[in-house]
Amino acid sequence: MENFKEVYDRNISLVFRISLMYLKNRQDAEDISQDIFLKYLDKMPSFESIEHEKAWFIVATKNKAKDNLKSIWRSRRTDLEEITIEANDVNEDNTTDILDKILNLPRKYKLVIYMYYYETYSIKEISSILSIKESTVQTQLSRGRDILKKELGGMDYARL
Repeated sequence: MENFKEVYDRNISLVFRISLMYLKNRQDAEDISQDIFLKYLDKMPSFESIEHEKAWFIVATKNKAKDNLKSIWRSRRTDLEEITIEANDVNEDNTTDILDKILNLPRKYKLVIYMYYYETYSIKEISSILSIKESTVQTQLSRGRDILKKELGGMDYARL
């Protein structure tokens, strides 16, 4: 059995970024991240590989974030703070603008765009992890790219 700290260090940024993509709120993303690792500690699943572990964290985070979005408490509150990307998260001039646009995509496009461009999963891997058809992944990527292209003023990013 692996050391919890190693698993945590390997997956915390992934879990946090996916949570932030869905919730657009740093505090809620931190709460979801904590909940995911508590769930991991409670279940202590065994993984076939690092990729299997990563897939488990992606799916668990996605599901928890979606549950959070559906909660009555969330629907009755107003977020006063907009998402901010810290300077150390930005490596190019356009990165902040692109990340903001990705965060504002409809929910069904956000995760596939993130997994494809930032986590470099193939369409087949995304399909398998999210349990959706490859053609659906391709359609969501295409539509998400089209929206991003319009939002970014017609700039064409082949690999964001």
